[in-house]
Amino acid sequence: MDMDTTAMLMAGSLGIAVLGGAGGWLRARAPLAWHAHLPWNGVAFIGVAGVLFAAVHLFTLLRG
Repeated sequence: MDMDTTAMLMAGSLGIAVLGGAGGWLRARAPLAWHAHLPWNGVAFIGVAGVLFAAVHLFTLLRG
């Protein structure tokens, strides 16, 4: 992957992580709403894992 792909992965994963965090916050505010039944913890985990992957890849791109 090049720098542009890594930046897009970082931005997309950061957006997914923020979406997961917001969904968890909304689940706490309205536990019986339709969005409370979605797997927000899993969404946040996938977003954070993507951000970490992109950060490590960015580090290796800048080091080389």
